Amino acid sequence: MPHPLVGTWALVATEWRRADGRHANPFGPGAAGILIYDAAGHMSAQVMRAGRPAPPPEAHAGIDTAMANAIPGYIAYFGTYEIDDGAGTVTHRVAGSAFPAWVGHEVPRRFVIDDDRLTLADSVVAADGVAVEATTTWQRVG
Repeated sequence: MPHPLVGTWALVATEWRRADGRHANPFGPGAAGILIYDAAGHMSAQVMRAGRPAPPPEAHAGIDTAMANAIPGYIAYFGTYEIDDGAGTVTHRVAGSAFPAWVGHEVPRRFVIDDDRLTLADSVVAADGVAVEATTTWQRVG
């Protein structure tokens, strides 16, 4: 029987709880995403902010301009994963990412599965140096 993490998950919410007491939603209301773990140990994650601007319609805009307009508010990565049930963690080994700094790195996440809900959490430091507890909540869809 596969691990309960295996499957397809749709994004419910993202949240950053900052140590200074402020909360933030880095992808805003209405964000969409999908997270897939297969039984063979591969994973893929995508999250995007709602309402991202469409690329300019001009034919001369080119791929570089279109991508520069499209990337803000979008993160995607894929690779393999390893579960440590004792520690309650899943480690993503990133093979490719829209965020180049993650490529070749391991990205550990604490996880909790409650019925058909999955919460992934990580402690990070924001650009302004404040500690942040970053969470994403997912609903099983497959």
